Amino acid sequence: MRRISGRSGHIFSLLLTVLLVYSSTVGCKKPVWEDSLGSPDQLGLAVVDALNTRDIEKLNRLRVQREEYLDWIWPAFPASQPPSNFPGNFAWSNLNKKCNIGMKKWIARYGGQNLEFVAIRFDRPTETYEGFQLFRGAVLMLKNAAGEKGELKILGSVVVRDNSYKLLSYED
Repeated sequence: MRRISGRSGHIFSLLLTVLLVYSSTVGCKKPVWEDSLGSPDQLGLAVVDALNTRDIEKLNRLRVQREEYLDWIWPAFPASQPPSNFPGNFAWSNLNKKCNIGMKKWIARYGGQNLEFVAIRFDRPTETYEGFQLFRGAVLMLKNAAGEKGELKILGSVVVRDNSYKLLSYED
C-alpha cells in the first residue's frame, strides 16, 4: 500500500477527519421540538390567542407535528410494539384528521370572541413514557368579553418533553 505524504497527505487526513466527525453525529441528533412553549399556561394562552385571531395555522403549530409524532412519540406507545405493531402512519393519519376537524370546529365556534385565558388544568392522570409525559384531560379556564368565567374542553393531551410543552391533539 502506498503512503500518502506531503500536501496530499494533509488534505487526505483533513477530509478523513471531517468524514469521521460528520458520520459520528449523523443519526445522533435529537428531533427538533419546534414551537414548543415553556409552560402549560403559555400553551393555553397561545391557544386562546389563536382562537381570538381565528389563526388556524397557529393552532396547528402548537401541536405535535408528523415527524415528531412518528420519530419519538409513537414508538413509545404500547400499540406500536408487539403483538399489536399498529402502524405509525395510520395512527398519525387518524390523529391528524381528528385535529384538523377540531381546529376548524373550535375556530368556527369560539373564534373572534375576545376570550381571556385564566388558567389550564388537567383532570386526568399524567402518563409517563420514555422521553416525555402526557398531561391528560386539559381544560381551559376562560373569561368572555362580559367577564363571565367558563371552561373549554377542546384540547387533547399536552406533551411535556425537556420542560417544553406542545399539544398532542385537539378534540374533534
